[in-house]
Amino acid sequence: MRKLLKYCAQLFFIFSTFSSNGQYSNIVYTLGNTPQANLLNPSRITDNSVVTVHLPLLSGIDFRLNNSFSMDNFLTIDEKTLIINFDQLYSQISFENYFTEQISLPLIGLQIRLHNNFFSASITEKQLFRWNFDRNLIKLINEGNEAFIDVPFSTHFDFNFAHYREYALGYARNFDGLFTVGAKFKLLTGFSTVDVEKMNLGLTTGRNFEYLTLSVEGDYNLCLPVNINPDNENSSDLSIDNYLTNFNNLGMAIDLGASVNLLPDLEISASVIDLGFIHWKDNVTNISHEGSFRWQGLDLNSFISTPEPIEGEDVPNPNPINELMDSIYKLIDFQYASNPFTTGTPTRIFIAGEYSIFPVLSVSLTDQIMIFDKQVSNSLTFAGNLTLGKMWSLSAGYSIIDRSYNNLSLATSLKLGPFEMWAATNNILALKIQETSNFNLMFGLNLMFGKNEPPSKRSLIEMEP
Repeated sequence: MRKLLKYCAQLFFIFSTFSSNGQYSNIVYTLGNTPQANLLNPSRITDNSVVTVHLPLLSGIDFRLNNSFSMDNFLTIDEKTLIINFDQLYSQISFENYFTEQISLPLIGLQIRLHNNFFSASITEKQLFRWNFDRNLIKLINEGNEAFIDVPFSTHFDFNFAHYREYALGYARNFDGLFTVGAKFKLLTGFSTVDVEKMNLGLTTGRNFEYLTLSVEGDYNLCLPVNINPDNENSSDLSIDNYLTNFNNLGMAIDLGASVNLLPDLEISASVIDLGFIHWKDNVTNISHEGSFRWQGLDLNSFISTPEPIEGEDVPNPNPINELMDSIYKLIDFQYASNPFTTGTPTRIFIAGEYSIFPVLSVSLTDQIMIFDKQVSNSLTFAGNLTLGKMWSLSAGYSIIDRSYNNLSLATSLKLGPFEMWAATNNILALKIQETSNFNLMFGLNLMFGKNEPPSKRSLIEMEP
């Protein structure tokens, strides 16, 4: 028991410390004089510093929560009484719904700019959690199986968790002030994951409630710091040091980006971020189960009467409770294996346009598409960007994040000598928790040295004969 408590305490420490994977907000993409824009597009360089140092744990902490619904969809307060309205929730949410948590935790980073060449290196801790469900589950919770007498109930769950580290090397080059291309190559080391490949639940009810049929089918891949496979005799004690220095689960990812000046004041850019995978092979467990049973109620006679004995034969003595428990057990009769498996990383696609109205003021439109485990999320941001020299920058805009339309984005940076402080959020209205389905907060401190004169901008128009 003491050993189990030790495992739980250490797991809590690990996951509470590194519960992070970052998807930076669109508003950072166009924030002037801030090196973090390069994380969203390796060709995008908005500052003129020769050397930038990202301080451990401080240069870009990004915490993010996203839901496909808000608390206002199902919670109301009437005369100080909290009311949960599942009918309202069911009518207002879409068929497919999700909950996502991500954070990014930079360990160290360095950027060096030499004339038209840009070099970068970084180490970042990442983690993500995503849960998907369809609204049939809400209907079952609210109305029970009576709502599915004529139409059999079926639903599926999708659950993903991953914790890994990213080692990145990047290079970008500007060509004659006309366009810039960049790339980052990343080595990934996986620490733990839970990947639900399939989890389906079915329920059929007889028209006169004379029977209830329940079916379950699931396939799960796990890589955890402790052994959960009872068929595997190889078990090891959980150690935080061993966990955070595990190099047995390797993967790769790549970032690609390009920026081009169509007009002297109009820049179009695009990027693909975190296109990659992780191959899990250390202490992996594969779990599968499938089964169904039909319940037709309990026969009370089996409790109060005893079958007549038959000469020469044992008297049958069925126990309906045991029979029911045996049927339920078959649904969770897990089959275990230890086969390596591969998971993809959350991939993001950015497409943006920025038009300079004045040398210090621009407007931009940025679209971000996130693809992960066959799920697609989208966020679109229209922003105004103010940059006063290399000292102060401000970006403010309006964002549509999936099906959420009440998102006001804000980002700012202030540079005092070699120190730059910056912060951003994709939804400043998230302070009203009950009305929001998106919450994001990013902040950091950079050390920036030197000044590199940017190349004079040219445009494709000028290249025409």
